[in-house]
Amino acid sequence: MRVLINRSDAIGDSILTMPMAKIIKEKHPNAKITFLISSKSADVFKSHPYVDDFKIYHRNARFYLKIREIFNIFTDVKPTHYFYVGGGYLPNFISWITRVPFRGGLKSRWHTYLFLNKGVRQKRSMVTMHEMEYNLNLLAPMNIDYNYKDKSHYSPEINLTQDELEKNLNLFKKDLIKEGISPDRKMVFIHPGMTGHTLNWSSRNYARLLVKFDQKFPDKFLYVVSHTPSDNPFLQGFKEFLARKENAFLKKRIYFFNGQKEGLRHYMSILQHAAVFIGPSTGTTHIASVLGVPVVTIYSPIKIQSALRWGPLAKNKEKTKILVPDVICGEVKKCALRECPYYECMGKIEVEDVLKQAVAIMDL
Repeated sequence: MRVLINRSDAIGDSILTMPMAKIIKEKHPNAKITFLISSKSADVFKSHPYVDDFKIYHRNARFYLKIREIFNIFTDVKPTHYFYVGGGYLPNFISWITRVPFRGGLKSRWHTYLFLNKGVRQKRSMVTMHEMEYNLNLLAPMNIDYNYKDKSHYSPEINLTQDELEKNLNLFKKDLIKEGISPDRKMVFIHPGMTGHTLNWSSRNYARLLVKFDQKFPDKFLYVVSHTPSDNPFLQGFKEFLARKENAFLKKRIYFFNGQKEGLRHYMSILQHAAVFIGPSTGTTHIASVLGVPVVTIYSPIKIQSALRWGPLAKNKEKTKILVPDVICGEVKKCALRECPYYECMGKIEVEDVLKQAVAIMDL
């Protein structure tokens, strides 16, 4: 059995699809499982215990190049089973053209009904379960049944070797020393940025949180502000707040960590040593949770953005705190903005509340 799973979109989405490999392997130990992913997700799949291989799908390439790329992938993998879970639709068509016997996955748009002969209709906007569980239920046509009681068992996994952990941590410490920053403090990771249209906490609130942390624990922590270039809009208010004269004393205890510079494996190696991670609903939050880092995360009350569907999955639930504005939100897909009586509801989450939750799960 050769299984090709298409989840060629965001990192967080791909992480929540990984458990499909584990449950298939439990049922069919000799199955070879290949993931079709975006290039930005590649590092989380390396050395994965249940994923045999992965292929990169360049969705932004020219159409004829994409056609050739996907054909080559199907020729190489020779899948007996293909699953569409999310991302580019073109592989669905190629699976049909190349006559893959079993073509499963999510039936949503018209072409999925045309090309997927073993697809499963799911109305995920109803948000009756977690995204990972929706994905696992796509395997029902293979006679693989998921039981909600096994949710913790199928939590995603990321594998980092001891060698790369030590190597990357040493490189990171050298970078800190070059910046005149002590490498010996415990690290608090703060990630203000995100992708997509999910509501986020104010970037200035993330900066206020950092200051509150230091007021409570003077000179104890190194504050690692992680980001990629796409997060720059979220850093503007953050940096403006910290640039105030009264916050100048923090200069040698804040490190802006561009995760794109040395790659995601390097970033994850450092993140695994964090005392706590604080961020919104984004792929980095899922990574921190999977790595076993204590996580405080802030989620939108909008239905399809909710933590019920997209919350981080950690084997140790006591080390994960999810904060949601205490409002009655009637929106399903997007914010009603000023038409909503609770407009700017994310601001109802107080900095002190986030600090309290973080302290509660940290090993101080």
